[in-house]
Amino acid sequence: MKRFFVTFLLGMSLAMQPVIAQATWQEASVKVRQTIEDMIVVIDEHRLERPVDIESVTHDIETIVDRDVDFEYISKWVMGKYYRQANHAQREKFAVVFKQTLIKTYAKSLLEFDVEEYDLIATNSVSPVDSKQIVSVNVTSKAGVGYTLVNYMVKADGQWKLVNVMLNGINLRITFQNQFAEMMQRSRYDVGRVVNSWEAQIDDKPKKS
Repeated sequence: MKRFFVTFLLGMSLAMQPVIAQATWQEASVKVRQTIEDMIVVIDEHRLERPVDIESVTHDIETIVDRDVDFEYISKWVMGKYYRQANHAQREKFAVVFKQTLIKTYAKSLLEFDVEEYDLIATNSVSPVDSKQIVSVNVTSKAGVGYTLVNYMVKADGQWKLVNVMLNGINLRITFQNQFAEMMQRSRYDVGRVVNSWEAQIDDKPKKS
């Protein structure tokens, strides 16, 4: 009887796994939708400004991404195998400057891309790992240009965070990782120099356009 009971519980747990995974995908998709909606609100508020106050746009975008993006996680992956070579101060500094890179990228891209509509793509293949889910979105501009965004989400401390994005097949985290590795080679593998160079590239003050 005991063996039957254990077998029954095991069977029930296996049967419930797809349901649990689907539920966590729904949670992650809610966060993705919220991020997109908040981004659209910010851009709609600033798009008609003449000139557009880029500094104000980036400030509003920063409020959203600070809430929804795990910069420490992403910056660690971007540094790749050189992460261990960096000291604590260099790691923290790169997380900050990398965040500024993404904020400027988001702000510029969203201002140029006038979103007409977006649709979350329903999936039948959810991740078996409850804390990691992929949420794909089709985005269309008013000019009729379409993009597919693949959002890689991780849940930590009860919160879903974005840790990577693939845009039309281009993996942004890998793209930045390759850029960091190339800079390491050019700087003779001096992490501090690379971090400072990365900061210098995005250190110019946002200007009105």
